[in-house]
Amino acid sequence: MSLSKPVSSIMSTKPVVANESNKFSQVVRLFSEFPIHHLPVVDADSKLIGMISSNDLYKVFNTLCNREDKLTMSFDAIDGVIQMKDIMTHNPVSIASTDSIAQATRIFAEKKFLSLPVVDNGQLIGILSAKDIIGHMAGNS
Repeated sequence: MSLSKPVSSIMSTKPVVANESNKFSQVVRLFSEFPIHHLPVVDADSKLIGMISSNDLYKVFNTLCNREDKLTMSFDAIDGVIQMKDIMTHNPVSIASTDSIAQATRIFAEKKFLSLPVVDNGQLIGILSAKDIIGHMAGNS
């Protein structure tokens, strides 16, 4: 249960990802098909360009429900007005695989994040969640 271990020892190494050209409906499908709450957005070179959380999706649906013109809530209609660049957090905070679990814990506490993309040499190589750290501290990793 060492907090000095690198985050690479407990991170998920094959994160589900999206790219900026994905449609909103495709992103919703990823959240429903996989047990995720955060989705890194990468470019063609696997460079991290953004993050989308399940809360971001909720905000989109909430905004659409409160529109005066009451946009039809079909995915085709939503895909026509919502783009990934509009809902993702651009240039998200990330951590390197060699950074310590203690350092990740400090970022989670200070920023109130629940996940961090893990980036080495500009490339997304994993994702670390607060759940990963809790599992490690409980002796499950």
